[in-house]
Amino acid sequence: MITIKQLEAFYWSTELAGFEAAAERLNTTQSAVSKRLQELEGTLGFALFDRSRRKAQVTPRGEELRSLAWEMLSLRTRIMDMSKAAQFAPRTFRFGVTELTAMTWLPSMVQRIRGSHPQVTLEPVVDTSVSLVNKLKANELDLVVVPDAFRESHFEIVPLDSVEYSWVCSPSYLADVERLPLKAMAQYTIIEQSHASGLGNMIGHWLNDHNVKFQNTLASSNLTASASLTLSGVGICYLPRRIFDDVISLGQLRVIRSTPAIPRVPYVVLYEKSKADDFLRFVTAVATDTCDFTRTLPAYFSGRMTF
Repeated sequence: MITIKQLEAFYWSTELAGFEAAAERLNTTQSAVSKRLQELEGTLGFALFDRSRRKAQVTPRGEELRSLAWEMLSLRTRIMDMSKAAQFAPRTFRFGVTELTAMTWLPSMVQRIRGSHPQVTLEPVVDTSVSLVNKLKANELDLVVVPDAFRESHFEIVPLDSVEYSWVCSPSYLADVERLPLKAMAQYTIIEQSHASGLGNMIGHWLNDHNVKFQNTLASSNLTASASLTLSGVGICYLPRRIFDDVISLGQLRVIRSTPAIPRVPYVVLYEKSKADDFLRFVTAVATDTCDFTRTLPAYFSGRMTF
């Protein structure tokens, strides 16, 4: 018989690309994860991982099971959420996210909340982090997901995950350089986040700490526009690495490693402490559980994209 624990071990081993990371996520040991996977393979009668290589890789049959496992675990979570639904009266929930969250894990978060609380009306807003935080202060939003750049005592701050950013450019802009000292980047055109964003402010402070000032810059507060400009060969940009992996592997973008390396950017949930209630804490728990900044880009950023 297949168990939920076996499916969890398999799904998170594939999602986090390792048995050790899956064990940490499931609060168990690596040996327990390995045992569950062996039991699952024995029940199914086929291998889920190719262990002949230095690092185990998911087999084609395993890839088929991965999507089914995700559906099963999602249904389990929605069923568990039903027990909490009756606790909350109908309400309108206004929340804000930046574009990166909207492009990656926002749909999963919305599905979870709607599935367990159909009586709640959701009003999401996608905007720059500075604008979202200002709306939170003005009581126009109940909760926001933003980079961890807003440390104010009246905010409840709940950590989510950090995002790996990389300097990237089109091969048509810079073909032969793989590594640059940070100060050497000042001779190129840099596509940067506008200072209306928490990300732009955080990167700006980091550059100041290293006494680096870019002279030739293009500012954008829109991730899609920044990526399009970079793909067009206009300059070098820092973009969230994982969601652009496919574009990089296709050769449409190439990574430029800087010394020092660009720091990871932590993201958080913010809401006013004075407005805290059980529903906000529930949504925060859902955000923590569904947060995944590594989701694939929409189809319009696929290898078929041309300029």
